[in-house]
Amino acid sequence: MASAEYVVESYADYLKSLGQKFWKRFQTTRMNAPESALAEAIVFRALQYCKVEPVVVDTPGVGGPDFHCLQDKPKAFMVEATSLLPNRVTEKSNIPNRVPEDMEGGPFGLLTAQIDETTTKKLHQFKSISVPGLLAIASSHFGSSILLDAPAAMNALISQPFWVLGKEGMSTDLKYSLFLRGEGADIVVKNSYISAVLLIAVGANSSYVCGALHPNPKRRFDSAALWEIPFAYLMDWPVEQNRLRTTWTLGTAPRPLEIPHEAIWQPRSALRLF
Repeated sequence: MASAEYVVESYADYLKSLGQKFWKRFQTTRMNAPESALAEAIVFRALQYCKVEPVVVDTPGVGGPDFHCLQDKPKAFMVEATSLLPNRVTEKSNIPNRVPEDMEGGPFGLLTAQIDETTTKKLHQFKSISVPGLLAIASSHFGSSILLDAPAAMNALISQPFWVLGKEGMSTDLKYSLFLRGEGADIVVKNSYISAVLLIAVGANSSYVCGALHPNPKRRFDSAALWEIPFAYLMDWPVEQNRLRTTWTLGTAPRPLEIPHEAIWQPRSALRLF
């Protein structure tokens, strides 16, 4: 079984085949921001696994989304890869970034606020694209499998739910929702240039992917393009009587898609610049 570092190395080889400037840019990222380099490689591997024909479109020194998928096809979309720094994940979750030496337990914090903050900072990179844009957030932190799982994707959609005394069912204040906010008595959208978010937990031998769909984005993403990945979404839009009805694209309690760590393969057409 291959490691995450093996994916990174094979992605570096892939970029070298595109040109020295892409390889050098990635090698600089590996030295200065290794978690960002890992996220880029792992996201590309995930997109190849899902057979959506990713190509590199992030021109060095220019910025913008990293990958264009299904180019010139009806379901075309772009993806920006980013990461959560392990130290901050430890700080927010109270989970050490290491394999425990013995049985450890206790409460841990969720990353809903950090995911919301990360998404907002990336919003500007999606405003100029003409196809749906997805933000992929990856983490190799030891606790990522329980911090970037299906409940985390649902929390990204509606924020963390809570019980209110005297009310039936759970409530949410949308405080850290990626896509929703309260406006007076209404629920409206935010971050509408981002069509969906992917959460990727990077494990020792595999990555685990789930996501959430924006209920009313500027450009709607057809999740059938990534049909193997479970996406949380709202059943109703506009929301009726401020009642958020949520569900999944794959059943009622899906597991994240498991993607084994394997080498990046070289397609016929590897690069197209814009």
